[in-house]
Amino acid sequence: MKVFKSLSPRQIARHVKSFHRGSFMVEEMGLFEFTRGEITLENLRCNKTLSLATRVNRVLRGLRQDNLLLG
Repeated sequence: MKVFKSLSPRQIARHVKSFHRGSFMVEEMGLFEFTRGEITLENLRCNKTLSLATRVNRVLRGLRQDNLLLG
């Protein structure tokens, strides 16, 4: 499991994009799980964690669109 020390949505998005399913941890925020290349929001209760997950998912969508345009 990957542990991120800082809140970098782009770095986290690159990690999530590399794997189809898994989990990672952000120090001071806790555990996040992802499936099919997006962070699952169901188990997140805190507004901070939801906000980070939403930002990362937004970056992931942008990365996917960039790949479609380049491919």
